Amino acid sequence: MDADIDGTRCFVQRLTPGLLLFSLGLLLAAGLLFWAYWRSAMALEAVLGMALLLLLWRAVRLALSGQPLLCVGPAGLLAQAWGGHTVAWSDIADLEARALGRQLLLDVALRPGSDGAVNTASRWRGGTRRSLSVWQLPSQQAREAAQAVNQCFERHAGERSRFLHAERKQAERAEDVFLQGLQRHTPSAWGLHLVMALNIGVWLASLVGGMDPIRAAPADLFHWGAGSASAVVRDGEVWRLLSATVLHGGLLHLGLNMAALWDAGRQVCRWYGNAQFLLIYLGAALTGSALSLHFAAQQSVSVGASGAVFGVLGALMVGVWRHRNRVPPSLARHLLTTQGAFVLITLVQGLLQRGIDNAAHVGGLLAGVAMAGLLIDLVDGQTSAARRRLRQWLAAGVMALAVGSLVWTAPAGVDHRTLFEAQAVLRDVFPQLQAAERALQSDAKAQKEGRLSELELIEAMEQRHIPAYRALGDAIARLRPATAVPELDDLRWLQSGVLELMTLEVGLVRGTVDPQHAVQRRKVVQAQLAEVSLRMRARNSAE
Repeated sequence: MDADIDGTRCFVQRLTPGLLLFSLGLLLAAGLLFWAYWRSAMALEAVLGMALLLLLWRAVRLALSGQPLLCVGPAGLLAQAWGGHTVAWSDIADLEARALGRQLLLDVALRPGSDGAVNTASRWRGGTRRSLSVWQLPSQQAREAAQAVNQCFERHAGERSRFLHAERKQAERAEDVFLQGLQRHTPSAWGLHLVMALNIGVWLASLVGGMDPIRAAPADLFHWGAGSASAVVRDGEVWRLLSATVLHGGLLHLGLNMAALWDAGRQVCRWYGNAQFLLIYLGAALTGSALSLHFAAQQSVSVGASGAVFGVLGALMVGVWRHRNRVPPSLARHLLTTQGAFVLITLVQGLLQRGIDNAAHVGGLLAGVAMAGLLIDLVDGQTSAARRRLRQWLAAGVMALAVGSLVWTAPAGVDHRTLFEAQAVLRDVFPQLQAAERALQSDAKAQKEGRLSELELIEAMEQRHIPAYRALGDAIARLRPATAVPELDDLRWLQSGVLELMTLEVGLVRGTVDPQHAVQRRKVVQAQLAEVSLRMRARNSAE
């Protein structure tokens, strides 16, 4: 930070170890997103990776150039993001400057028709209001910059602007007093830290266990405890209602859920306390999983903490609405608009896009709203501890009844356990079938080319090929899925048909079967095998 003779203070970004570490983190995150795009070809991952690279390039370029990010002085306010133009204080109708960690947040409204509005029109997209976030400064410099901007505005702006600024500062102080009061009740949001550590820890453990970090296979998720109607309803594995909520299908899925949880969870921990936050989180998680049994978990496995996150969002909105007369209007407006918009957008996205478990979202949201209506938050400081505990037991009982009812009435759905077991065996059996086919075709070709006699081919069938196909039949017979598995049925037809053809050939040569019957049966089996081969080729081309 430098100071000019006229009192202007310029805040310059330096290439500090902290910035280098932050840049390395951005580069690593961008690399993971591009790797995910290469693996799955999802446009969202490529767009996010490109955005991170642009952010990294801009930060490093500014640090190396030595140009100030922001200059504050009697002449006005200069920001690189506004094209390097100085906006005079007399051109500013209203201003808000706050430091949030390393971030300096500026919200500036210009007087229409002023020089500042004309000079920055291209950067401000023709409007007279613009929010600016300067995140490259160290925390101490961000606080100093916010203080300098506010002091200069109060000193040099007009009377009306100073009045609006003082009015906002009073509202901010009221908001700070309200939040400080909540923080005295809950100094540490350890409940939030606990559930986030659990979600991240389970994801890391699944990576160690061999799960794909970008797009986990449904069979792997099921093995780790994903939600499945058949496993919960038919097999009684009710623990999946909870384990499914700490599993995620990949890094992006985990990151989005944790970001949403961190934003709302800090407020809910302050609002309700850590114990009630955990009760809300658990109730919403279980309710979301239970409602999913009637929808997404019928056909596919369901994972993710989004149901619990929606419950936390619902509880926050209920708390704000309940105490709307006591909560500072600016805070209430911010929470209701930002969190409400997130809930609405996500629910609409779930209706329009496949692969999103909207039932878990709705179930978690309804559970969070219901539990928040029953619980007594910390804003109400007049309630006795006994009454608060009674409400907690009541909320827990209502959620237990709701979850139990949803599980009791859910149909079993697709038998995921047998399906995934069948797929696993198919992955083992199919290469064996291909090897047996290649060996049989090799001997048949040798017989046609005269390198094997017909009797030698028959002996090879008796000694090697027929035993190999019978072993394959035994492996396939051990699979007894409750629901149809077309791939398994086709494999069974293929194995049994080839085995029957070889048996007929051996019988004809050895004289153990009726020749007329053998010829007729061979035509029928060959036609069936042709149908199976055609069906398998069509399925493979569709995949």
